Amino acid sequence: MKRKAFVFDLDGTLFETTAKEIILATGMARYEEFADVHMLLHESFPLSLLDLAREVQSEGHEVYILTARNSCIWKAIATLLKKHGVTPHYIFTVGDRGYDVPAYKAEILEQLAKDMNVYFYDDDIKNLDACPLNIKKMHVTKNTPWR
Repeated sequence: MKRKAFVFDLDGTLFETTAKEIILATGMARYEEFADVHMLLHESFPLSLLDLAREVQSEGHEVYILTARNSCIWKAIATLLKKHGVTPHYIFTVGDRGYDVPAYKAEILEQLAKDMNVYFYDDDIKNLDACPLNIKKMHVTKNTPWR
């Protein structure tokens, strides 16, 4: 029997954060606020799905974070989660790879699904649409109940 992996996006899924995408006059997006450790640690508020992450972790399932944030902030993500009772098996940060976040997330999910039954929770429908077919996925909003 395959193990279960519960994979959660961070922003808008487990936490409401204040980081905003900044569009420059050139039309390019900058994500500097997504690398701000202070903002993440002090301006993030847990959403109800965090209870699900704690519950499945307490049942012995593996919890993963799959975020579009850059790797420079992974330690702050781990600190924030630990503060709220979640110790993920691994934190995947795909923001360093470029702008095709849905494709990068799909690659990671596909790899996890080789050995586990994967349940993926994300607030961005583009990320969910790019998921491999063998992934169980859930579109969440900040008001999504976990039960």
